[in-house]
Amino acid sequence: MPLVAQFLTALVLSAVGLAQLPSSRCDTIPAAVEECPYTVMQPEPGNGPTSRSAKFSDGISENFFRAAPPKRQGFRWGRALFESFTFLAIEQAYVVHDDYRWVVVENGIPLNHYWHDYKESLSSWIHSGWNDGDPALYSYLGHPLQGALTSYIQIQNDPQGERLEFSNTRGYWWSRFKATLWNAAYSTQWNVGPLSELTVEKYGTRARPPWNTDGSWPCTSKHCYNGVGQVDLVITPVGGLMWLVGEDLLDKHLVRRVEGSTRNSFLIGFTRCALNPIRGGANVLHGKPAWYRASRDAREVYLAKQARNHTFGTTP
Repeated sequence: MPLVAQFLTALVLSAVGLAQLPSSRCDTIPAAVEECPYTVMQPEPGNGPTSRSAKFSDGISENFFRAAPPKRQGFRWGRALFESFTFLAIEQAYVVHDDYRWVVVENGIPLNHYWHDYKESLSSWIHSGWNDGDPALYSYLGHPLQGALTSYIQIQNDPQGERLEFSNTRGYWWSRFKATLWNAAYSTQWNVGPLSELTVEKYGTRARPPWNTDGSWPCTSKHCYNGVGQVDLVITPVGGLMWLVGEDLLDKHLVRRVEGSTRNSFLIGFTRCALNPIRGGANVLHGKPAWYRASRDAREVYLAKQARNHTFGTTP
């Protein structure tokens, strides 16, 4: 009986051991890294069939089993679209609150005569010219801020761009160019899209009469405005890019200096929010604190700065 028990034990353990072996699909073939969590390294000729390691050109010896490199992460489309829609809902809620009487001007029903009014608004927009009648503060400050925030939405969902700080490099400028394209797409939707100011607040329709240059209504002068124009479609992406780069510059050259000089978390957080307010708003939409930075940890910046000071201070 002891002999039979030993034989059965050896048989079971052998089966378990064979089950642990890597599949032939995990040999060193081009598809192995993508399909398998490990690969089997083949020894170079001359090492013998019993060799347990493979030699590499740098002289480092590795085991047969090598971890596959992590897959490259792609752009997080779902999260970026969700954050953009959330921001759109916040903006529309604010505008609807101010223009509610125009939202329900047609029989008290929002979006009533949708397609008719939309085509009418688009026709008015095409023939409107540059100015839309909004105060300069809205067109030349408010819309660039909108553009910067939507640009940050793209950046924080792009694994190739979220950790980049300001630098005159191809990678940085390509990242910010992609963010500006996202900004331009959002701005186009906000101005003339299917859920825009045209469709919800009925700008440019006959249901919402034009107003005078001074903002009074109804219009009795020769120069009237109806809330549509090309200004925002241009200023939002261009001004948004300028604001975005400005915040990146402040973050690298001023915020980093504060982080390297103190470990006071309140002061660091306050400085980050004060000098990068639009990035802070995008962080909140991303589910992070307003002072969050994907590119660095303030403690590491402080320790690195102190280490440099100590080294330079003790070197003769």
